[in-house]
Amino acid sequence: MRRSRLAGVLAGMEARLGPERLSAVIRRVIARKPRSAELLGQERMSLASQLISQGRLGEGGRQIAGLLNAQARSSGSLLLDSSRAVISKMGWTIHSRIAHGKLRFVVRRKENGRDLFAQDFAACDNSASGAGFSIVPFFRLSTGRLGRNRRLSAEEITAREELASALGMLLESLHAQEREAPILAQAETHEAQYGQEVLIRTTFACNQRCPFCFVPLSRTMIAPALIAKELDILARKSGPRRELLISGGEPTVDPALLRVIALARRKGFRSFVLQTNAVLLARPGLLERLLRLGVKNCMVSFHSHRPDRYDQITGSRGQFPKAVRGLARIARAQQCGLTVNVVVNAWNYRDLPGLMGFLGRLREGLPRKRRISVYFSMINEIGHQKTPAWTMSLERIAPYLRQAVDRCRQEGLCVDRFGAESSFPVCLLRDPARYAARRTFPQHRVRYAENFRGESGAVGRAKRPACRRCPYDSRCMGVPAQYARIYGLGALRIPRKARVRGFS
Repeated sequence: MRRSRLAGVLAGMEARLGPERLSAVIRRVIARKPRSAELLGQERMSLASQLISQGRLGEGGRQIAGLLNAQARSSGSLLLDSSRAVISKMGWTIHSRIAHGKLRFVVRRKENGRDLFAQDFAACDNSASGAGFSIVPFFRLSTGRLGRNRRLSAEEITAREELASALGMLLESLHAQEREAPILAQAETHEAQYGQEVLIRTTFACNQRCPFCFVPLSRTMIAPALIAKELDILARKSGPRRELLISGGEPTVDPALLRVIALARRKGFRSFVLQTNAVLLARPGLLERLLRLGVKNCMVSFHSHRPDRYDQITGSRGQFPKAVRGLARIARAQQCGLTVNVVVNAWNYRDLPGLMGFLGRLREGLPRKRRISVYFSMINEIGHQKTPAWTMSLERIAPYLRQAVDRCRQEGLCVDRFGAESSFPVCLLRDPARYAARRTFPQHRVRYAENFRGESGAVGRAKRPACRRCPYDSRCMGVPAQYARIYGLGALRIPRKARVRGFS
């Protein structure tokens, strides 16, 4: 039977029998024909993927719950099997429903049917119009509620964390299978040093073509009405800081940029961070107008101080002098913070110390209190998937990264703390305590394992099981699972100072 036809048959059977009776039928099939059960499981995974990608979370959740409760030995999906293994080991059953707009999985004890806890997964707002897909994780773990008057044992708490992580990556992988719609302007949230930051991509046009960039570039301009809807979403998420990140593409190529910032001010935002390559900020007047509208910080992507390498990495020609002039203009603007974002890759990692010396010379003639920060970025999941030749193992990068951090201190440059979504693991540094994030990060997308081959290396974040003993574990989001699939996790080690204090 063809896959699409079987998926339709399953959907029709669920409509007639209901999810509970359908699960009973499938269990009988499993008992009689294990191979048929595996094929049936694959078809139900495909059906769940279609339903979730269409926004039909309740129906997709019921399919997932039925698969998780099935007793088949293998489903053909490592992520599904890892979730199923936790449930089977603990003697649990799992049931799904929609609660307060979130997909909720309720976990019960099989022996008495009592609810133990619930895991809620909130679908991210990827586009106000619903027409596009998010380039950030589609699901975020929202809450984990205990059943009434029920305390979990230490074993149950550990199993709950493992299940939440496996379920989150399973849902994310299902959504990724059906991504065909274009990515439009979107309201994004990211884990940052001081909490969740909110960001809007006002355009997907760009004057550069960095191969590892995870943003799908397009010349299409985004309708003002859609941007206004996205700003409404972000205004509800911005929190007390009322700060908005403006990104793209390259936002300075957008002729509507100034109007977008003015609109955001009317919706309640008071300060803005501009993510840019600074090329067009070399023009007189543009930076000054942005500062008057409330831009308080510029995060400038600048990946090499060598013109030939700069052209190679950015896929551009002759823009290096303009980028340097733009950087210098921002550095001289006392009322605007400057953070230089360096995406470390196979073509620039050896030059990192020299790049820090170049940035240090930007401070010549400026007041001593003038702060210029450096943020060292790791190529993310999509970058590892798109351009593996541009990636590099952390063992190769680490010595140069440590030299670059030391050079920053010599040049009077500040180093942004490590630990957020695009940061390197802090254990690579000589003095991790000095540069570790001050806050803890949610770990529900992190999978602790030694082997990330196959499907388990497709989504989420990766750490070694030994990382749980590291004192910085909760302040680190590990590495992309795609990195772990290519290079393994041998570079992640508990820092020596921590081992001396008894963490080995």
